[in-house]
Amino acid sequence: MLIDWKKFPEVPTGRPGATRRAMSGEKISAVRMKCPADAVFGQSHHHHDNEQLLVIIGGEIHFRVDDDKFTARAGDMVFIPANAVHGATGVGPEGCEYYEIFSPARND
Repeated sequence: MLIDWKKFPEVPTGRPGATRRAMSGEKISAVRMKCPADAVFGQSHHHHDNEQLLVIIGGEIHFRVDDDKFTARAGDMVFIPANAVHGATGVGPEGCEYYEIFSPARND
């Protein structure tokens, strides 16, 4: 099945300035995130039972997974193991657009 992201509602996130579109199957879910350069990032690090894969499709994002801090750019993938403490801390001057893929599916 081809996913047409325009068919999913674009909604604000808990991060002021950022938006998301989400879809979910039975065992996997995906989110398309857009964070403009002026998006506000708190230090909201969290963890969950899902494995998570980020696929960066535009711009760059500054990230932390456990004690590892790095910048991911367009074309990069980031793997986050289940229960790892992680969170975005900011984006580059162009903002960032990326997919988040979760297994098992998240329905939030």
